[in-house]
Amino acid sequence: MGRLIDRVLNRVVPTAKASACSGLYFCNAQGHPGYWYRFCCPQTGCEWSKVRSSC
Repeated sequence: MGRLIDRVLNRVVPTAKASACSGLYFCNAQGHPGYWYRFCCPQTGCEWSKVRSSC
């Protein structure tokens, strides 16, 4: 599922100046325990962005 989000956001990002972030939050994204993340694609590349401290 992460790859699908990556593809969708990568299509949006090249022309966007601001970060393009998914609307969904994921708990324990990429194995980080006990945190909420969402997937963002700023101009520097796609990455998981921490949203909240606990699930």
